[in-house]
Amino acid sequence: MFSTIHTITSLIHSYSVKNGVMRHGNSRNRCRLFCLLIGLVWIISLSSCSRIVLLRYPQKPAEVHASESLTQIMLVNPTPKIVLRVPESYRDGLPASSSRSQPGSRSRVAYESSFGTGSDMYAEKLLYNAIEKQLFQEGFTVRDRRLFNDVLDKTGSVDYSKVHGLTNTDLILEWINLDRQVNYDTNVCYRVLRKGREKSIELLEPFQRQGASIEFKLIAVKTNEVVGTYKIHYTPCTEGCIYRYKNGQLIPVTTRTNVKSYEVMNQNELEVFLTDATKQIVQAMH
Repeated sequence: MFSTIHTITSLIHSYSVKNGVMRHGNSRNRCRLFCLLIGLVWIISLSSCSRIVLLRYPQKPAEVHASESLTQIMLVNPTPKIVLRVPESYRDGLPASSSRSQPGSRSRVAYESSFGTGSDMYAEKLLYNAIEKQLFQEGFTVRDRRLFNDVLDKTGSVDYSKVHGLTNTDLILEWINLDRQVNYDTNVCYRVLRKGREKSIELLEPFQRQGASIEFKLIAVKTNEVVGTYKIHYTPCTEGCIYRYKNGQLIPVTTRTNVKSYEVMNQNELEVFLTDATKQIVQAMH
């Protein structure tokens, strides 16, 4: 940048000498040249410096499907007894490959077992607890999922209607899938102007961040009927994330330790997302 400014200064000086501005002492012309120089320097500085911008993605709507049977169930009992049923490979917080022959170490292993590897690890027991806690706060009677699974194991049946009397449970919220790598792309960012106005800026190439989605199905235990399916989306930066814009590129203002510039949800964000997803499911049930 400084070499460019020096070049422009030299050109202006040569022009002024050639046209006799400096020699004849014309103060008005000298003032004009000085203002021209300042303006050029300001423009060049703006083009080379970064700007604070906002990155925003539109919220992806929830995918909710419910049967008339669910409507009838909720009319009779707005706060039914419910249990969260989780993937078998992680049931009770233990991967399928984990040994169950050491009861003394079970609680510690259950707490520490996680999804993923490296920096992309999540304590799944805490995620399950976040869902159950929100169900309880919504007024549901939340059954112990381990006891429910023990009853199923003893009966040896996957027909929930056959264990309705044994479990005293009305609904099963079954965890189907958690996708932590849902890509969101945009080629626009926004510069905030005065009075809250925004100016869109086209990016040289699409900018990608990762969101997530969680899928559940709701089962009526008495009839063994699927009465609802739900897919809730976590969309990043719906309220706007702050970045620096420079030379057509976006640069994060801050980065997390061991996380690639906002690309992966951390444990706390995932728990908050699942809590909010549970709220949305309960709202859709009523």
